[in-house]
Amino acid sequence: MNEYQISFLVDNTLSRSRIGKPLRYLAKKFKCSLRIINITQNRSAPLNNSMAVMQVGLIKGDLCQIAAIGIDAELACFVLKAVISEHYTVIGPQIAHHCSNDIGKRLPQLATPCHSCWYYAKAHTVLTKFECLKGLAQLIYPECTDELLLAFVKREERSSTHITQGIAMPHVMFAPIDWVAVGVIRSDTPIDWDSPLGGVHLAIALVLPTNPSREQIITATNLTRNMLAEPIAERLLSTRNRIDLQALLMYASVDLIPR
Repeated sequence: MNEYQISFLVDNTLSRSRIGKPLRYLAKKFKCSLRIINITQNRSAPLNNSMAVMQVGLIKGDLCQIAAIGIDAELACFVLKAVISEHYTVIGPQIAHHCSNDIGKRLPQLATPCHSCWYYAKAHTVLTKFECLKGLAQLIYPECTDELLLAFVKREERSSTHITQGIAMPHVMFAPIDWVAVGVIRSDTPIDWDSPLGGVHLAIALVLPTNPSREQIITATNLTRNMLAEPIAERLLSTRNRIDLQALLMYASVDLIPR
């Protein structure tokens, strides 16, 4: 059964004293399991718990989600989003359902330290590892797909980029670009990555210039290190909406998340 999410940024700590009761009241109206998850603090609690909001903390700057699983999950998220948006900054509204390079302008909290471009595709057929790498190369640099694909393949020959269960992160330096590029392919069917960690559902390619700036190195370092943190990896695999997924990746690129 699919999980539905509402992703939001906490920008007002005082609101947690006012939002807990209405969220708990509404949570009891739907036939689904609802949890509030503070990704930054790595805390979660059932939303029907009277102390749920207090238990997860909700400090200014935290990235959080409401996660719903069950018959009424989609409806619950639709209703709860209106309540959340009265108190916090919801990621999804005002953005079309494709990767957007303008999120950082609307939400400065998600602005990466350097210029970055984001790409996303959903696999509709079963992919091999090579086909996935080729798809990532086409997403990121269609003008020179073969060269970028070759760079990905050579990187995989050195060692597998399957970094954690369900997630691979092929990363290379590539001369034709002078920005940070992040491409994502999601696959419901696991991709055989030739790794003892098993199949891959999320391939996240990171491409840097051959002579990256300090800010570009910081962005890449933050993202790669945070990808190994349990809350980020878990939420990336569970998050279905591509804009929420992009927001998670951007948030992970801004700074190191406490563990």
